[in-house]
Amino acid sequence: MSTVVATTLAALVLFAAFHVPVPLRRDGAWRAVTLTGPPAMACGIGYHLLLLPAVAALPAPPWAVAAGYAWMFADIILDAAAVAGSQLDHGPLRDGTHVVSAVWLLAAGWTNGPLTGLAGTALSLAFGVRLVAAAAGRRPDRWFFHLNAALNVVWMATVALALRGA
Repeated sequence: MSTVVATTLAALVLFAAFHVPVPLRRDGAWRAVTLTGPPAMACGIGYHLLLLPAVAALPAPPWAVAAGYAWMFADIILDAAAVAGSQLDHGPLRDGTHVVSAVWLLAAGWTNGPLTGLAGTALSLAFGVRLVAAAAGRRPDRWFFHLNAALNVVWMATVALALRGA
């Protein structure tokens, strides 16, 4: 397995560590729990850093690669600010960052075939729904964030598949 595939899969695992709910039995009841707070933000920093080789290796137009790097670095900055104790609401900034991410997701996705293209399009649309909801003063239901997370996992898996020969 190449280094870039390994780092992409490691990013997928770190992302899942704080986004995918895990069933936990507590006080006699089952609950779906996720990692939160600074540990989750540290995972966010790590997963974005681990995706940098994928941004570099995944074939895409140079302007799309620049958007991929912008997404990674902007989200790293937001997560690091949260770990450092920033009280700023990072949601609107993250939504704006995800507009830039759509440029890379769509261009790199379709450059690498229909599977990666569909995964990138689905994740871009999910990011778009979140932005429209935020602009309307609404927050999507919790299930939508889980769907968004699942689409991100699918995206990273298709990127790893596309990079198998790298």
